[in-house]
Amino acid sequence: MKNLLLRFLVCVMAGLAAASCSDDKPSYMNLSDKEISVSSDGGILTMTVTANVHYVVNHDNDWFSIVSTSNEGDATVFTIQVSANEDTSPRSGRIKFIGDDVTPKALAINQSAMVPTGVSVKKIEVEPQVTTASFTVLGEGEWTATCSNPDFVLSPSSGNGETNVTITFPANRTAEEVKTDITVTIGGQHYTVSIIQAAVDLNIITEWAFDKSVSEYSETWGNGNFDKTKAGFIDSYANASTGSGTIRFYNSDKSDRPDDGKGMRVQTGGHGDIIVRGIVTTDYWLIECSNPMLGEIPANKQMRFEFTGHIFSGCAAYWMCEYLDGNEWKPLMAPKTTTLTATHGTSGATGNWTETFTYNFQYTKDSAYQLFEGTFQMQNPCGSVKIRLRPATEIAYNGKYIDQILQQAQSRFSAQHPHEGDKAVKEYNQTVKLEFVK
Repeated sequence: MKNLLLRFLVCVMAGLAAASCSDDKPSYMNLSDKEISVSSDGGILTMTVTANVHYVVNHDNDWFSIVSTSNEGDATVFTIQVSANEDTSPRSGRIKFIGDDVTPKALAINQSAMVPTGVSVKKIEVEPQVTTASFTVLGEGEWTATCSNPDFVLSPSSGNGETNVTITFPANRTAEEVKTDITVTIGGQHYTVSIIQAAVDLNIITEWAFDKSVSEYSETWGNGNFDKTKAGFIDSYANASTGSGTIRFYNSDKSDRPDDGKGMRVQTGGHGDIIVRGIVTTDYWLIECSNPMLGEIPANKQMRFEFTGHIFSGCAAYWMCEYLDGNEWKPLMAPKTTTLTATHGTSGATGNWTETFTYNFQYTKDSAYQLFEGTFQMQNPCGSVKIRLRPATEIAYNGKYIDQILQQAQSRFSAQHPHEGDKAVKEYNQTVKLEFVK
């Protein structure tokens, strides 16, 4: 109704203006402007129609309106109210002037889009290995950006008007998420972009999948004798299939120990098992575990170590499993103490051998595949976890004292599924594994 009344008033006023003109003048209608541009803020604008004819004014836009008119002679001044454009797209509209016996005319009103001010995103979440991200500074005028973390580099860190900003940063190699705030200042207003870099998934640290690595371990662990008199790590090794790590065997100098003439020996089983024959208490397995995704293994995080082991009767049944915490070897599981006595040696000699020793893992049956699993946590962070596995006694499973090194003193890490009671399970999916306990 208001627009209709206004249109009527315009028509009446236009008619009065036209009536004041002499009848002998040719008909005319002229606009002071054919096009007016308006900012996104909107506002008041004016234009003038000069005419000596009756005319009507028409428009169908809801974002501007004619709020008043004023007449002087044949000129009518139109005051137009334009509302703010809150859209990011520009818009256009027309006011039509239709007069008697003259060509219709129109005023085009073009309004700019709203220019957003601030930042395109408030939060960016990335995976731990991701090292770049970006956002856009929105608006007009000068801006600056600062970052709460000096490891996060902004390019550029200042500018004028809408600008794409790239952030570069190191991969997160920790068990904790990294949160960094970027503050963008535009015209005294502050806007924040938060970057959240996820923590490394605390799952498997290192794993040796024997059955899947048969060909590799046949090369790196191999088959053959090594010198029993040469102290140190032997040449054989098995690299981890997940994470980073190595299983090695430390051979102690056994030059003062007789042997069965077959020598110290390594073997690789048909399913990738790694085997040492002739092992005694001064020897040990060393399992070193790390993961390139982690800069360091954090302290006070519970971990679980697991493997399936296998021995022959001429090997010790009692073992000690330890981990290195700082500079101290600590038992991976609570130790126990026991005493064993032997009256015969593996050489066939008779005697009286008694040993009291500590251990934390026992093979309960020779030639059986037995699961070892234990949990622990370190007090000190480290680049890699070192686990040592060694015989705790020189009295073998068969009850004989190991006074002669025999091929039957065999120890292995195996792919075979642990025995279920006395029953062997012919599945080959077992691994040596160090993982975080969730």
